[in-house]
Amino acid sequence: MSAPIHRLCFYTADLKLMTGKSERTCQRILQVIRDCNGLQKHQPITVFHVCDYLGISLEKLLPFVR
Repeated sequence: MSAPIHRLCFYTADLKLMTGKSERTCQRILQVIRDCNGLQKHQPITVFHVCDYLGISLEKLLPFVR
């Protein structure tokens, strides 16, 4: 069984650590994810949204979520 999820929300700093891209670029990527999922500004982006958008498994994403 995989490790438990400690945090469901995904932030710019997480994507920055994962991709090595600049903070502004990561903000743009998260905005695209928000738009693709029809999320409003006050709604959080979850690790599941990011996994679906990037096409990677949750197990590969979890080490980057602090």
